[in-house]
Amino acid sequence: MRVAMLSLHTSPMQQPGSGDAGGMNVYIQNLSFALGALGHEVHMITRTAEESHSLQVGEGVWMHEVQIAANRDLEKEELPQIIDAAVLAVSKQMQGLKFDIVHAHYWLSGMTGLQLANLWSVPLAVSMHTSAAAKEAESGIAEPGNRKVAEEHLLRTCSRIIANTPVEARQLERFYDVDSKKLDVVLPGVNHRVFHPDQDKVRRPLGDDDLHLVYAGRMQRLKGAHLLLEALGIARRTQPSLRITASLFGSTSGSDDYDLKSLVNELDLGDVVRFYDPLEPKKLALVFANADIVAVPSLSETFGLVAAEAQACGTPVLANAVGGLAYAVNDGKSGWLMSEPDPEIWAAKIIELAQNPEMVTSAGHGALEHSGSFTWERAAVETLASYRLSQSEFGSSQ
Repeated sequence: MRVAMLSLHTSPMQQPGSGDAGGMNVYIQNLSFALGALGHEVHMITRTAEESHSLQVGEGVWMHEVQIAANRDLEKEELPQIIDAAVLAVSKQMQGLKFDIVHAHYWLSGMTGLQLANLWSVPLAVSMHTSAAAKEAESGIAEPGNRKVAEEHLLRTCSRIIANTPVEARQLERFYDVDSKKLDVVLPGVNHRVFHPDQDKVRRPLGDDDLHLVYAGRMQRLKGAHLLLEALGIARRTQPSLRITASLFGSTSGSDDYDLKSLVNELDLGDVVRFYDPLEPKKLALVFANADIVAVPSLSETFGLVAAEAQACGTPVLANAVGGLAYAVNDGKSGWLMSEPDPEIWAAKIIELAQNPEMVTSAGHGALEHSGSFTWERAAVETLASYRLSQSEFGSSQ
């Protein structure tokens, strides 16, 4: 098959943890490479403000950066204005290629994908990764009204929907009245050649401690890094004899008033917390393997690829019981799911783990075992099955 893999607002090749790049970027890139390894042809397509260019990046996989709204640095909220321009630019750059299916990621790409699929007379598969209604329900953070209206139209009109987890599938059924027969669930994978426990041991970045936690992701309120810091502050006041340290990897995304460094100063955590830039996967795997715990304090999470990658390194995960994290983490065995995004609850668990290192060791073994069920090869095979079903249903409706 020849697949058009749309990710307009963020490049699949962008460094996760920076700008708008996160788990979705990892998902698209690794799924594309896995499909290419199975003998299919995948064309990843994204927007650039600079000159258009195309490059083969793997076996059967191409990356196309298409110039749309030239020389304009657009916020994600402004991108709905350029959907029509995106359709024209992408169709022009892809001229001469006959696609079998369009697979669009996130609602912005989905709205563009609707027009491209119609133009090319092929089915459209959509992966939302996050939806306005589910995000609002879990985090309480309001989304623009036009987004939910667009998502309702997209989900009603597309050929098939590929959800990351059964939780996401149920959310789409509940909030958007999606017919379950139109939904396929494909759990994401982990690149086990990169994320594994056999990493070199390195010295603790903040010296000797009782527990070292790592956070990796965008620095934005939805991802909950402030919750982790608040919990560390409570733990320090409650048990001052414990030395609990944390390393946070990522860059600020979104609101300028989300000032984590000021929060660290306010909580008097300057000697036990450090901030770092995002890391490429091999270096991130080393960090994960040398942590005691990887924290995923997200207020909303469709799946939580960081959690799966950390466990593949043999490191247990501490996370909120939201969205797909209930599938990414085996509660009590490969990590721990907090019932509420409450810093008091988080602090109590962090103290317990610092005082009981055998719990951490045991969960590390469980994490490695649990991670074995997440592979991109399996995800690619299941995605292909959804593509075939899309083609069959699309053909019968013509």
